[in-house]
Amino acid sequence: MSKKNVPDFLKAKGFYVSLLTGICALCIICVVYVSMLTSNDKDNVVDLNDSNNQTEDMVKDGQNTEVADTDLTNEQNVAGIDADVPSDLTGDAEIQGAEEVKETASNAVTTQEQAEAQEENSAVATSGKSTNLTFNEEKGLLWPVDGNVIMNYSMSSVIYFQTLDQYKCNPAIIIQAEVGEEVLNAAKGIVSDISYNEETGNTVTVSIGDGYKVIYGQLDENLNVKEGQTVSEGTVIGTIAKPTKYYVKEGTNLFFEVLLEDETVNPMLLLR
Repeated sequence: MSKKNVPDFLKAKGFYVSLLTGICALCIICVVYVSMLTSNDKDNVVDLNDSNNQTEDMVKDGQNTEVADTDLTNEQNVAGIDADVPSDLTGDAEIQGAEEVKETASNAVTTQEQAEAQEENSAVATSGKSTNLTFNEEKGLLWPVDGNVIMNYSMSSVIYFQTLDQYKCNPAIIIQAEVGEEVLNAAKGIVSDISYNEETGNTVTVSIGDGYKVIYGQLDENLNVKEGQTVSEGTVIGTIAKPTKYYVKEGTNLFFEVLLEDETVNPMLLLR
């Protein structure tokens, strides 16, 4: 190589060295840049995972806190209940309450049975109808007093009443009797009514069954029976009193009336 060509060679070699250096530098820069990008991506991934992990931890912590709060609340409620109502007292109260309910139900049944019995007795006394109370029409009625009939039963025509000085129908028979004479019950029955009115005075009604009732009037106030009482045939109901103002001229007597389903019938058809 000639001295003349040395500078040219050096110049050419320097160019290539510079070019190679520049390429190396560029490669290094690229490598560094890529490394930085990769590092950032890893950091981001780690941060994201950390964030997710932190979020999950927070959620778990929150749930644990809620569970803890719930458990605490339940414990407080249970504690409050236990404090308000001791277990032994609660059991005693429940037993006592059950016994009171049973006693109340028993009393209600007893009261209902008594009411039904009273209602049945009242119905029997009023209507005279009962499976245990019957009237034998063929056997008939016992004469309540031993006396003459001074006024007959008359509902189809009128008869004369001396005291009233008028004619009218007579729903009963008027049997002559003495003051203080005993009046006998004509058939077995139940005393369904005791009352007083101006015409018949002290009056007793006896239901004898099958819809029949027997009415005794002009009685003394001192009676031998009371309402609801069962009376046998021949039982003394009371005694004859002085006649009311409706029967002064007829004299002392027994007003004797028979009803069938609340309709008057002729007692003479049933008296023995």
